[in-house]
Amino acid sequence: MTLDVDAQKKDDKLLLATIHQEYKILAEYKMIESEKVSGIYVIPSYANSLQWFGVFFGRQGFYENSVFRFSILLPDGFPDDKTTPAIVFQQNVVHPLVCPFTNSLDISHAFPEWRCGEDHLWQVLKYMQVIFADPLDCIRSVGNTQELKNVEASKLLTTNREAFAGLVQESIAESKAHIYDTPPTEDPHYIVFEKFQEDIHGPVLDQIRNGRTTNSSPESGGGGAATGLSWVKVKEGEFKPLSIE
Repeated sequence: MTLDVDAQKKDDKLLLATIHQEYKILAEYKMIESEKVSGIYVIPSYANSLQWFGVFFGRQGFYENSVFRFSILLPDGFPDDKTTPAIVFQQNVVHPLVCPFTNSLDISHAFPEWRCGEDHLWQVLKYMQVIFADPLDCIRSVGNTQELKNVEASKLLTTNREAFAGLVQESIAESKAHIYDTPPTEDPHYIVFEKFQEDIHGPVLDQIRNGRTTNSSPESGGGGAATGLSWVKVKEGEFKPLSIE
């Protein structure tokens, strides 16, 4: 009888710990929403909150017009674990901080270890913005270039920018060629792209355009709540991709 009681207490403690962790992960997601990180969209997996799906859209510099899928893998003890989250791109991405063999992004220069309560996932996404907007600057911030995950890309960037840009364009083209591939998972939160269809997507596009016009009109005073379509929305504890507020 004592063993049964002890086992029940252990199960209850594990359940509470899991709920607490899920709450912290949801809080991380809410912070990303509030920070409005432009050009990067993420959502936790429906099946496993320690795995997130993401898409990066480059808007300037070498990576302008790029579309890169990636995953964020959180350690089992996140966020209390000092192990930093792992970011892995689905396709090859040419960048000094991206390993050409594993497609993983090295964030250790900005996050040597994870500090619970101080470090947050929105900061990691902001870091992604910075290093893709100016990859040369991220090289300067690293004392020893041999520590970079892609030394060859680093050398090209500093000695032959045209050749580096060519490789980047190849990786962008490769990534875009797979953007409409069949999802590798049946997870309902996996971000899916569809080719534009006027009868389906046209009305949504009109809503977005009308929303922008309304928000920028003199009557709105340049403010007002955003309208239109949201890539990822959390409402009442439920994730709803592509929902309209």
